[in-house]
This record gives sequence, structure tokens and C-alpha cells, in this order.
Amino acid sequence: MRVSVIVLVLILVGCKFPKKDFDFTFFKWNIHETYYLKFNSSDTLYYVDVSGYNKEESFFTILNKEEKERIQNILDTLSFPKEESFENSKVEDGQTNAFLLRSGNQFRKLKIHGHNGPNRFWLFGKSLDKLRINHQFIKTNKKVDLKEIKKMVIMPIPSEFVVDTLAD
Repeated sequence: MRVSVIVLVLILVGCKFPKKDFDFTFFKWNIHETYYLKFNSSDTLYYVDVSGYNKEESFFTILNKEEKERIQNILDTLSFPKEESFENSKVEDGQTNAFLLRSGNQFRKLKIHGHNGPNRFWLFGKSLDKLRINHQFIKTNKKVDLKEIKKMVIMPIPSEFVVDTLAD
């Protein structure tokens, strides 16, 4: 009987629950900086700087176990609102943050601007910014897939838009 209990305990201790496969992208824009942070189930954090004109530079760093677990815990418990955008119709300075979480084939999205939107997302954005500031990043030539979040943050050019040139 003792042997059975010991074997059962060893089996249960040795079993690991499968990790959730996720892909998370954060976007921050204000007058001073524009960047994306992207990470997934691994320990790599990608930073894509897009603050210059027609510039997109990619960097990476490795998160320590505690940082990775903290982010994973936040993503596991973070409740996205039903509304995907909290912006006003006025053009005004401020900061825009966007969050995109893909888990399997399911996407959860949120874009917030100014002081609009859930406070928990503003706080999460600040913590992600601190994480970026506290890490040394290494430049990489790897192209980071930002297609889905760019659909949220880059306004499409209207089809009726015409560039009028002064070249007569």
C-alpha cells in the first residue's frame, strides 16, 4: 500500500499541466515614442521601435522566470471588456495603448486613448513600459509579426483619398 501511495505521489508531482499557448502584443503611441512589445509562451520579449519616419527596428531580450510568470498570471486573469475601443472622436494629444491577446484561434482586443478605457489596462500598460525600460535589448533582423495589431492601430487610407501634387 505504501509503495502505491509513493508511486502515485511521484506521478502527480512529476506531471506538469500543459502551458497555455498564447501570443500577446502591446502597442504604445504618444508624441515621444511609438513601439510594440510582443511575447508568447516562451521567455523571449520582442521590442519593435517605430518612432522614426518609415522606420521599424526589432530587438529582443530574455525574461526571467518571475517576469514571465507575472505576465502569464496577468494575462490569465485579465478580463477584456466587450467594447474593443475607448477613444473619443476629437483629435487630441495623449497616449494610445492597444492590447491584442491571441489564444488558439480566439482574439481579444482593446484600444484605449487619452484617459478613456478601463484603469486596469492603463496600469498594465505602465507595467509593460517599466519592463521595457528595465531590460537591455539586442538588435535582431527577425521580422516580428504585427499584422493583427496593426489592423487596430493604423488607420486605413480612405479609397476616395487623392494626393494633389503641386508639380505643374
